[in-house]
Amino acid sequence: MGIGKPLYNIILLLHIATAIVGFGGIIAHGAYNAKAFRSQASEAAAILKATMGSAKIVEYSIYAVMPLGIVLISVSDKAFSMGAPWVSAAFVVWFAIVGLFHALVRPAQKVFLNRAQAVAPETILSGDPEVEAGARKLMIGELGIQVMILAALYLMIWQPGN
Repeated sequence: MGIGKPLYNIILLLHIATAIVGFGGIIAHGAYNAKAFRSQASEAAAILKATMGSAKIVEYSIYAVMPLGIVLISVSDKAFSMGAPWVSAAFVVWFAIVGLFHALVRPAQKVFLNRAQAVAPETILSGDPEVEAGARKLMIGELGIQVMILAALYLMIWQPGN
């Protein structure tokens, strides 16, 4: 085992792939949610259903990032340490991403979808007060996640304190 060995490289590939699918999916969902917000209710409902349908893949990919990172550190032959400051900071960032997703993004998407299904199909959702309140939470959650993704990239690339 160790850096550059086949097992390490496979785990690194999985770690990076799950990060791309998970974090990239969150960013893409932000664009789709913005489109739904400016759309008629019937179109918004379709966009939101598709987005929420793919959210499970995104969610499970995000969940897999941290365990794969832990395994990666374990097989690195002490090139990396669980006690390194950048690793501890990465845990905090990961928990913040998951927390924002569960506390703000997912509930706001559900409110948004329920409202899109409840109003007349030709209603533009951006004028609905309930949707606007949910959209604010959704945007705050998505912005927070995007900032945390940038923080995670900084930690993974520069590994401060290593």
